[in-house]
Amino acid sequence: MATQLVNVFDKGAESVIIQGELLGKKIIVKYRVKKPYRHPKFDEIFRKTRTKTEAKILSELYMNKVNVPAPLIVDLKNSIIIMEHIEGQKLSDLIEYMDIEELKTTAYQLGLQTGIMHSLNIYHGDLTLANILVNKSNKKIYIIDFGLAGYSRDIEEYAIDIHLLRRSILALAPDKLDVFMEKFIKGYSESYHGNVHEVLQRVEEIRLRGRYVEERLKKKMLRDKYIE
Repeated sequence: MATQLVNVFDKGAESVIIQGELLGKKIIVKYRVKKPYRHPKFDEIFRKTRTKTEAKILSELYMNKVNVPAPLIVDLKNSIIIMEHIEGQKLSDLIEYMDIEELKTTAYQLGLQTGIMHSLNIYHGDLTLANILVNKSNKKIYIIDFGLAGYSRDIEEYAIDIHLLRRSILALAPDKLDVFMEKFIKGYSESYHGNVHEVLQRVEEIRLRGRYVEERLKKKMLRDKYIE
């Protein structure tokens, strides 16, 4: 198997992302790094479990027509996922420069994709503009980085996804928040199989809880990083 690793594409708290080629096609290699502060046995179990969960979620979403990188090879022993390379730019880098029609189309597409994801009882865990890629050639949006994703029937998890998205728009392009969320909710309502009103009501409750929720989110992300 002809594999060539090109360069370190990105680094996170838990993983290193490497760009490469496999049989002449661009790929992304995600490697969950060892952490010296964790007990070696726990570290091994954690990285293996997290890798398995992320690969399973990517596969399920891909099979259900959600725009995510296709998982190609999973190496649980070494905590590695090799996946399709998605051409595109982060929405966080683009949103400020989008015209109104492009913004509406992007938001609506993202709403559709998120609704399908939540209908499968999958939450993303870090649904921000930085984890959305826009491919200008095929006009599609892709959701990436499922390192904190999981399975749950608790609508609180779905509402947190939407809250995080809303918060990231508010931070980067507050003047576009209302238009974006209106179209996002339209797409979400068309694809989510549960009670949309209940989810959106929970989003509003989370927003009103303010500082309490921010502390809960911080604790949740720490828990997801260190405990399966």
